[in-house]
Amino acid sequence: MHCATQNNTERACPICGGRSSTLFADECIDQRKISDFTYASRKQPEFMCLRLVKCIDCDLVYAPMLPATDSLLIAYSEAAYDSSSEAQSAARSYANELTPYVARLVGRNAAVDVGAGNGSLLPWLKESGFSPVIGIEPSRAAIEAAPQAVRHMLREGMFSPALLSDVRLSLLCSFMTLEHLTDPSGFFSAAFDLLEPGGMLAVIVHNWRAPLNRLLCLRSPIIDLEHLQLFSPQSVRTLFARTGFESIELQSIANAYPLRYWLRLTPLPVLVKIRIAATLDRFGLSDKQISLRAGNMLAVGIKPL
Repeated sequence: MHCATQNNTERACPICGGRSSTLFADECIDQRKISDFTYASRKQPEFMCLRLVKCIDCDLVYAPMLPATDSLLIAYSEAAYDSSSEAQSAARSYANELTPYVARLVGRNAAVDVGAGNGSLLPWLKESGFSPVIGIEPSRAAIEAAPQAVRHMLREGMFSPALLSDVRLSLLCSFMTLEHLTDPSGFFSAAFDLLEPGGMLAVIVHNWRAPLNRLLCLRSPIIDLEHLQLFSPQSVRTLFARTGFESIELQSIANAYPLRYWLRLTPLPVLVKIRIAATLDRFGLSDKQISLRAGNMLAVGIKPL
């Protein structure tokens, strides 16, 4: 079931507070497509969205009308999960991209992954010397799919500073999660307060201005009912700077996924995908890892000493 609207008041831009905007996409919701996977990670794209506008001032694309917070919490908590293998692929890609930035960090206190899924990134954070390592994840199914060795590192729920009141943070990660938050500025402010001086916030987000996403337009998989905002280099840099972070760096990243997963993301008709998938299986190509720059970017910022 689609989440109910929170109220009838349109929000200002959740990054800069601006109210000057242009229409980006009309609301497109087909109740027949709503399922247990609608609020799940790495699902079959549904190409549905709330009404989206683009902020004139900071270039953020966002939904001015938010779903009710309680219904969102329930939707994420009860979402299905079937992407453990893709999560492992994503974790390897994220670790590769993040390694040179983490190498600069002096502190090796707590590392936290917000939106941790089944905890695939947590072993790498532990190997990098952080202690303790914590994942925050709202989906019960994702936590239940976590390997036994990392399940104890996961804390169930939506992000809240109260979940981390017992730790001193050197690194906070949030990968492919910022689009889902009702208050991204509030999240950044909380992250800034939680991090120790010299600590790092690292996020990976979809870049709606990336060539592939612009080419696919409303048939891009970033057009998603879950996404309450979509970022560009300008908007994500604005978010870091307004919160007080320094040494802000952005870069396009490559993701490596099995060929069958890249097929899932395409806007091809389902029956065509099924036929292509069968051909890939026949030739043993479904699990072949392909690395692509698919329109995602890494951004990092440092809390001043």
